[in-house]
Amino acid sequence: QNFDHHFFYRLLFLKVLLKPFAIDFPQTNTILPIPVLLVVYDFFYTLLHWFLHIKSVYAFVHKHHHHQKAPSRANIDAVNVHPLEYFLGEFNHVLALHLVVKGIPLLGFKGMDVSSAGALAFISLGGILAGLNHTRHDVVARIPCLGLSKTGWTIFDSKHHDVHHRIPQSNYGQYTVVWDRIFGTFREYDQNDRVNPAYQLDPATGKTKSFKKE
Repeated sequence: QNFDHHFFYRLLFLKVLLKPFAIDFPQTNTILPIPVLLVVYDFFYTLLHWFLHIKSVYAFVHKHHHHQKAPSRANIDAVNVHPLEYFLGEFNHVLALHLVVKGIPLLGFKGMDVSSAGALAFISLGGILAGLNHTRHDVVARIPCLGLSKTGWTIFDSKHHDVHHRIPQSNYGQYTVVWDRIFGTFREYDQNDRVNPAYQLDPATGKTKSFKKE
């Protein structure tokens, strides 16, 4: 039931959001913008998520979500957050759409067309990936990197967010860990790494009790 409500509110939100966008469906403004939108979204989400772990903020907002050390109920656990956090997370989707469509002059990015189908796919895919992040399913998406890696370059791995719930001072990204790699907060999944009480959050500080970056 929680998943249904979450999906309904997103569709209602989209009804207003999609009005400014084109209504045609070519690949150039439907498929191509999606990875750009995900990366832009996660830049702001990674910073927001890091901010929510600051000692003076954590106990009031994000602590509720970390009651689950090993979430498994998909979107039910994904949206089990403080209302303020939920609002900011959804606002990030709007911000990402705005910046990708209008452009980011400071970076020399002039923007790109995003069709209504592309915007809908971005919002829907986000809900799916957030749900997978809070399951016991091992879902990995890779793209081939000729000559660089035998397994390819990982663009999504549901286990990365599982690491965050085990060791919260890592993997702040939602859909990708590209910004965690850049900011130095990425931690690879280790199948031998179990939920260790010493790695969990200290309620008094909002920090991992004995996190040591390796």
